[in-house]
Amino acid sequence: MLDTERLLAWLVQRPPSPDYAWLAELVGGLRPRPGEDDEQPAVQRLDALAARLEGSPELARALSRHLLALFPDRRARHLLAETGVILETGFFAGLLNRLGRRYLPPVPDDRLWLDILGQIFDRRADGRWIAAAGEERLGRLIGLLMQAGQDQPEAGAGLDQLRAEALEALRLLTHRLAALGIAPTLMRYYAPPHELDSPFMAQAAELLAWCQTAQSARPPLCDIDGPSLLHIGVLLDQCDEVLRRVRRMAHEQGTSVALTHLILQAGESVGRIRLLLAIVGAPADAPAHQATARLVGHLVEGECARDSVADLFTRSTDLLALQVTENASRTGEHYVTTDRSEYWSMARSAMGAGVIVGVMALTKILIANLHLPEFWEALGFSLNYAAGFVLIHVLHFTVATKQPAMTAARIAAVISEDRDRKRSLEGLAALTAQISRTQLVAIVGNVVLAFPVALLIAWAWAQLAGSPVTAPAKSAKLLADVHPFYSAALPHAAIAGVCLYLSGIISGFYDNRCVYAGIPQRLARLGWLRRLLGERRCLALAAYVEHNLGAIAGNTAFGFMLGFVGFFGQILGLPLDIRHVTFSAANIAYALVGVDFVVDTGYLAVCVLGIGLVALTNLGVSFALAFNTAVKARRLRLKGGRDFARILWAQFRSSPRPFFLPPREAAPAAIAPPSSPGV
Repeated sequence: MLDTERLLAWLVQRPPSPDYAWLAELVGGLRPRPGEDDEQPAVQRLDALAARLEGSPELARALSRHLLALFPDRRARHLLAETGVILETGFFAGLLNRLGRRYLPPVPDDRLWLDILGQIFDRRADGRWIAAAGEERLGRLIGLLMQAGQDQPEAGAGLDQLRAEALEALRLLTHRLAALGIAPTLMRYYAPPHELDSPFMAQAAELLAWCQTAQSARPPLCDIDGPSLLHIGVLLDQCDEVLRRVRRMAHEQGTSVALTHLILQAGESVGRIRLLLAIVGAPADAPAHQATARLVGHLVEGECARDSVADLFTRSTDLLALQVTENASRTGEHYVTTDRSEYWSMARSAMGAGVIVGVMALTKILIANLHLPEFWEALGFSLNYAAGFVLIHVLHFTVATKQPAMTAARIAAVISEDRDRKRSLEGLAALTAQISRTQLVAIVGNVVLAFPVALLIAWAWAQLAGSPVTAPAKSAKLLADVHPFYSAALPHAAIAGVCLYLSGIISGFYDNRCVYAGIPQRLARLGWLRRLLGERRCLALAAYVEHNLGAIAGNTAFGFMLGFVGFFGQILGLPLDIRHVTFSAANIAYALVGVDFVVDTGYLAVCVLGIGLVALTNLGVSFALAFNTAVKARRLRLKGGRDFARILWAQFRSSPRPFFLPPREAAPAAIAPPSSPGV
């Protein structure tokens, strides 16, 4: 505190001036210092400053006098109306703006608080220690400064200027909110009845009238027109309700990035209007120190994130990610077995996929034997993968590794649906058991058919062609590729897991886009298609697209990702490739025939172990990524990890069978599916 003490003593001796260098120095003395691992030392220094001001009214008056002297002849309206409120009309516009400011910073204008705040809080970590201090501490400090400034006549100019700028900020915000409320993107989902005005337009009329009256009145402004201020709050509540209604409708009708930005902008504008009204219109006997502290926290946090690309991405994709994962969640219900019939149905479905994968593995080997240029070889691999995965979907078969991206979103939906913590954890444990046995039978079903089918094809090929599909050298490489210790099988399996996750996101995106753009209805209206197929077949095609477009797009994208990973690794000089458990099992079968089954037993056992580890890596990476996306999209805070582990272990110890096999008698689902309609 020595630097702060010296600064406070200097402020007592110096007359107030518009120079804000002392404030930047004060903040620099409070923020975390090199070697301090967290924000607590900064919070302690803030507490010490508040205690010092409480113990020395002279210091408090000096600090208040110097602080209020910074406001006359400076504009704060843009700071109050824009900082911390998303303004970009789209993701790419915001990205270009932020990158431009980061790599070619604008020249700050000392007449604008929008620029001054960035000079004072010039570290990206400043938002964290201000947030750690909390509203109560900041409110206490603000209260001390405001009380110390009440008895100083020269401070009146600063307060008057700050109040006038807050009113101008309210005008800016209310105009912006009205414009957002009548934007065509929003009006598509909500149009007020003819006999009622839009609450967005109504709040603008009321708030502008209130600001006009408040401009010529003296504080407290809450007394100038109490019912009008109360009515503004009601209209803002109506705006919030419209935004919630649009979110619900977007859940059923699809959403877009433009709508996401609009909802975010409108919601944040409503929140900022409420906060400014709570400060400007606060009664004299209940000053809004806490609200002011909340505003300061928002402003500092917004300033620290102003040029953050990660913050832009997170804020602009939250609602879109929620809609995408909701689609994946509904699909995930089909990947959870609750009784014996569903369990064996999943086994048969996985076996069917295993047969097709055995053929796909042969096709890939034949394409590789052509020794095409790298690009055309990668394209051939991609088309083989994509056609096979789409065929698996069309025939209603199941690839085990596609499940985690879907079931992870289902688990996150369960957490968000049930607010009772204990019941939620118990239901989650039951759902985990269902997913565990479903995943196990799907993997076994894939591998148990992929391996013998590939073995049979390889043997028949060798008998008919007189030579194996794979030469001995190629066969040895196929075996080495799944060795968990002498190859990069597990990192490559992790890359495949990332591709699986991305394919799930793509599936959800296109499911959402199909509904939002009304693609099935538009297909059904195509005159040439109706003439070509007939009325009935055209409607059937539209219905099929409605329920399968996302899956077809996701499977196609997954195939191309698997096919081109190795190609990009070659041209970039990076060790990139993929390992997929079902294809690895089929490749071992082809390799065994290629070496005429002459292989060391121990080496073969390790390769089989490698297949198991590849399976765990495929599933673990795709599940972790999908679950993280689903949880973040719902803005959930996961608690009780130890409690969940204890409940899960107790359930496994008392009854391990449900984790591997279905119940002997049909049982209802542990968790009811969401009530929202599917796509």
